[in-house]
Amino acid sequence: MSRILVMTSPARGLLYPVVETLVTLRRRGASIHVITLADEVDRMRELGVTASALPPELNDAHPGDWKGNGRRSVGALTDGLIDRAEAEFRHLASMISTYRPDMILTDVSATGAQCAAEASGLPWAIWCPTFLPLFSTDGPPIGLGLRPGTSRVARMRDTALSHTSRAIWEVAFKNKFNRWRRTHDLPAVRHCDEPLRRAPLILSFCGPPLENRHADWPDTVELVGPSSWAPPTDPDPAIDAITDPIALVTCSTELQADAALAGTALTALEGTGMHAVVTTGALDPDAFSSTATSTVTRFVAHEHVLATTSVVITHGGMGITQKALARGIPLVIVPFGRDQRDVAVRVHAGGSGVRLDPRDLTPETLRAAVTTALGRTEEARRVASIVPAVGSADRAADHIERVLAARRTSDAVA
Repeated sequence: MSRILVMTSPARGLLYPVVETLVTLRRRGASIHVITLADEVDRMRELGVTASALPPELNDAHPGDWKGNGRRSVGALTDGLIDRAEAEFRHLASMISTYRPDMILTDVSATGAQCAAEASGLPWAIWCPTFLPLFSTDGPPIGLGLRPGTSRVARMRDTALSHTSRAIWEVAFKNKFNRWRRTHDLPAVRHCDEPLRRAPLILSFCGPPLENRHADWPDTVELVGPSSWAPPTDPDPAIDAITDPIALVTCSTELQADAALAGTALTALEGTGMHAVVTTGALDPDAFSSTATSTVTRFVAHEHVLATTSVVITHGGMGITQKALARGIPLVIVPFGRDQRDVAVRVHAGGSGVRLDPRDLTPETLRAAVTTALGRTEEARRVASIVPAVGSADRAADHIERVLAARRTSDAVA
């Protein structure tokens, strides 16, 4: 029986995409231990895997850009990664000694855990639920919200901006990161994405139409497609009782400055004949007022709502966006940072939704964007036919087992 040790960043958006893969591996006979958010430990155990909580200094950490105003701060993000690195490294190294795994899995944001996995000498893999932060000139750099293109001008743009973006990240991150790596006798990296490229396997839980394989990615990258897993919940009678067309409004589950989206949507949707179901995520739902034609809650199982949803209004999180795309539901995306601008521009370019700049967000502009998005329903349904909506867990588990098998073969030969 293979023993697999898994460590996540303190974010449900990074944990949930890999859960179905872990359950699949467990069903195939592997022993799984997950180190994750304290309030997710019992849920993981209910799924048949052992679990323990991240140490408090990690469990309570916020993303480095959570106070942002929509303009992504490279320095804030990289400082957050470095600030967590030491605690991640120490905790995972201790768990490796205790659990004695055959393989280690970490998410793309767990920089210190990646280094501990690298230092262990064991097979390891990284999973990523969004655009991979790998240097590439085969498309625009992530974070800028640029529309991909294949023309000569677009290729020239992508090459120039990719090198510029890489230089900015390396000024903000590389020297600090290398100083920290030296404290653990790890070799310096030449480029910021080098730790990812050293992983024997990189699993991308993303796919068309938002992401396609880049020609200059390493062979270790596998696009397995999105995971639709979400915590099992009972249907909400209040949601089931809604008879009007539903507009699902979602804010991020990781703290960011997106409160304006929920408040503006509640105002914009009044009198439209649609019922607004607003999930506030990391925000306090009591800060918003429900009406006869709206329901405000922190969380709701999206699967229970999407079946009767006419339009999704969202910050542009990869999870809800890919679920809507797979169901052919048009979107209005108001991106506030992180990967959201890239999600928004690709959805808009693909014809299945509308992008609205948060600086232009008013009840009037949002209402107009909803009308435009609803007019793209047929195109959204066409796009749904190319979304790899099922099978990602089996594909990911197959790749993990391939890495384990290669290690066993290598050990046997040695």
